Amino acid sequence: MLELNLESYLSPVEDKELNQYKILAQLKNYSELFRKNKLYPTFAQLNQINNLLNSLLSKHPLISVPASNIKTSSVKKAGINILNGSGENEDTSDIIKWAKPLVESLMTEGQAIYEFVHCNIRIESIKPEPSYKEEGYLIIPDYGNLQLLLIEYQSSLFDSNNKPVRSLKTKLLTQISIMHNESAITELGLNLIYKYGSLVNPAVFICKTDLDLPFRETLFPIIKSKLLSLLTQYSSKSYYL
Repeated sequence: MLELNLESYLSPVEDKELNQYKILAQLKNYSELFRKNKLYPTFAQLNQINNLLNSLLSKHPLISVPASNIKTSSVKKAGINILNGSGENEDTSDIIKWAKPLVESLMTEGQAIYEFVHCNIRIESIKPEPSYKEEGYLIIPDYGNLQLLLIEYQSSLFDSNNKPVRSLKTKLLTQISIMHNESAITELGLNLIYKYGSLVNPAVFICKTDLDLPFRETLFPIIKSKLLSLLTQYSSKSYYL
């Protein structure tokens, strides 16, 4: 996968046109992945890029160009609207300002996919609430590949800038084939835990969704995020998702 990087934005001014087409090609690749509903790692990379651009613009006020020195025209290529700037006194801020709305536009598209998937996934406990939920199992039906996955998870807290941050580690224990209309998912999952699990009195959750989307690139990252939110709520004594 192509990736945007700082060098693409801060290359010499004389390479501006080439850099624009390189960036445009990379963003087009990202856009095509979104159109295939493949959200990660592209969405995370776009957020990092946008944060970088914001940081550059806020921390370096000299990176600016008077509006009177820039002539712009709207051009549409590869399904993305771009602005071509021209002027004799352009600096590296031009490429940053040109790229920022493109990145933000794709982030909006990615956010819409994320929110749709997030709203159509439920994670529920399937056994009496154990007092300790920092480790346990997650049963996930992957209907796109007709597989049932048993995931072991471990949640922990660590300090980040003197603030507690919760992390989640997951490990695939096993997977089995299922039919798309399988009605005994919970029972099958519990049987897998009995056979492959080793935790004593673990928390057990099941993921419920009718979505048939790319599992690795979209469903699983959001499932993990939603489980992490649920565990955080449990630790705050809020027992709902």
